[in-house]
Amino acid sequence: MIINSLLPPVCIQSVIDGQWYIVTTDSKLGWVKVDRRYDWEELNSMWNKRTFDVTKKVQPKPIKANYKVEGSKGNVYKIVNDNGKWSCSCPAFGWGRGKDCKHIISIKNKN
Repeated sequence: MIINSLLPPVCIQSVIDGQWYIVTTDSKLGWVKVDRRYDWEELNSMWNKRTFDVTKKVQPKPIKANYKVEGSKGNVYKIVNDNGKWSCSCPAFGWGRGKDCKHIISIKNKN
């Protein structure tokens, strides 16, 4: 017997009448009456493992842009746009808890 199933088959015995069954997720077989208990090695040898047909989604490469901006007091700050997530090396960005600083706003307005 060949079992085409996503899940591994199991062998169980009915508590009502003592009948042995091989239980599968095979749409053609389902529960199969058998005359004895099958151990895992036997079931595994009959099992034709099926998998879902899942195609891999191609992730677009992240867009990362780096900018350098001179601050009002002459300091040079590094601004990074990592696929829409902006960051700046200035103290205002750090204290602003992720809010856009004036340097990021100026780069966004230029683009």
